[in-house]
Amino acid sequence: MARKLKLTVANLTDFAARKHGDKVCAIREESVRYDVYGQEHDGKAHTYNEAHQAANVVAAALRDKLGVKAGDRIALYLTNIPELGLFFTAAARLGAITVPFNYMLKAGELTESIKDCDAKVLVTEPMLFESNIKEKNKIPGIEHWLMTGPRDQVPEGFISIDELAEGLVDAYVEPVDLDPDTPIAIFYTSGTTGVPKGATLTSKNLLSTVKLSTRILFLGKKDFGVSSLPLAHIFGFTTGIMGGFYSGTSGLLLRFFDPEKVMSEIEKNRATIILGVPAMYNLMLQAHPERYDLSSMRYWVCGADAMPVDQIKEFESFGGKFIEGYGLVETSPIISINPPFLRRPGSLGFPILGVKVRIMDEEGKFLRRGEVGEIVVRGPNVMKGYWNDEERTAEAFRHGWFHTGDIGYRDRLGYMYFVDRAKDVIKVGGYSVFSREVEEAILRNPKVHEVALVGAPDPTKGEVPVAFIQLKPGEAATGEELLAWCTENIASYRRPRQVKIIDDMPLTMTLKVMKKELRSRLEAETAEGGNISTPE
Repeated sequence: MARKLKLTVANLTDFAARKHGDKVCAIREESVRYDVYGQEHDGKAHTYNEAHQAANVVAAALRDKLGVKAGDRIALYLTNIPELGLFFTAAARLGAITVPFNYMLKAGELTESIKDCDAKVLVTEPMLFESNIKEKNKIPGIEHWLMTGPRDQVPEGFISIDELAEGLVDAYVEPVDLDPDTPIAIFYTSGTTGVPKGATLTSKNLLSTVKLSTRILFLGKKDFGVSSLPLAHIFGFTTGIMGGFYSGTSGLLLRFFDPEKVMSEIEKNRATIILGVPAMYNLMLQAHPERYDLSSMRYWVCGADAMPVDQIKEFESFGGKFIEGYGLVETSPIISINPPFLRRPGSLGFPILGVKVRIMDEEGKFLRRGEVGEIVVRGPNVMKGYWNDEERTAEAFRHGWFHTGDIGYRDRLGYMYFVDRAKDVIKVGGYSVFSREVEEAILRNPKVHEVALVGAPDPTKGEVPVAFIQLKPGEAATGEELLAWCTENIASYRRPRQVKIIDDMPLTMTLKVMKKELRSRLEAETAEGGNISTPE
């Protein structure tokens, strides 16, 4: 009888190859042939056995040719391509730490985080290097630059995957005996509210939520996903990469999000699951989903932000159930999920098994059901800490619980509800204005595509709400017109005092609004003598 495998991130591909073998693991959009997959490979579909063998070859190459060892950091700056999963699983076999980066970052933004984690190896692709980095000397400290793509298309000064793996196509690397609490990945926060921090995650952190989420949704070999959610983001990384290895699902990787293409591929492949964030689903609704056959869908999985209830109902009218999850980079990422059998649309559902959630006030006191305060967490999913940052780690774990920075409450049945980000609550005189509630109200205006409410300094009230609004394509409106609509439909104490129409909302790679950039615009206007307030 075969010895039962004690699963860690280091031996994840061993587990997947044993369980899923020659089943297709991932399909890429464009054909790219690598020697590590053999001469007969079509360059598009990768099986679990092939993924396992390729991980061994690349692990051997990293160890023997580049000197990578346990604890070393490997930076990945890639779009949604299988190479991201390949280098993660290869590095994990050695006990090395993977650091995935947002492919939208420019060289200057990358430099700070790469310097912070002291990565010596960086893996990128031609398009990203040419558009966002351009010159290697812009990111000092990198000793080995690796480039994806065919060997003959990799520019001089970079190591191609085929060159790296040369002479090692049959290699096998025994996975390290990985302590579950050893760091295995660093994910830098999106920086929507401040300077990015490196959340240090362990094998236990990552696998705890992967196992539970796939079991709750009963995912398995019959499921097929269409993924355009960035794999470098913790949600796409754990569910799209690790969830696939664990559950045996197959999936198509789209390099970038395109709402029409996503729905077309769902119809073409009879897909059963996709991962997204509210902004992605909103764009899909604008792209006429009724034109596509989406009846094969089992789950529309949503995370990273709150989803309007009316939009949830619209998606479910096409087929499948809309499943909302809640979590953060620091919690690997899942804290809670709305299970299919006990769903309550609009809520965050219940904490997943093994995760404890409480609502806490500013003094560290636990609040009763129904009372609004900060969501705090304990569990195997919670990060080890922030990389090289003891001060911010201590602040995040004050009172012995991890502080999410999110404001919410639990109802009498235990369902969790998100109210706002703590830093997004606007203090207007003696009132707390929760931006999410006002944003949802403004989204009911048929001309509005996206809205973000932020606080602007005010000499008498402390802060006043200002709405940045992006109109739907083809719509026209003035700020005064929308301000009048808000006055008629939103309570006076929390309605915007000014509406600013903008062409494009500043977004992260998961399409979350970067409110810190909008606040910076207001601060600049205030410094120049601008007046935000309008008469009550």
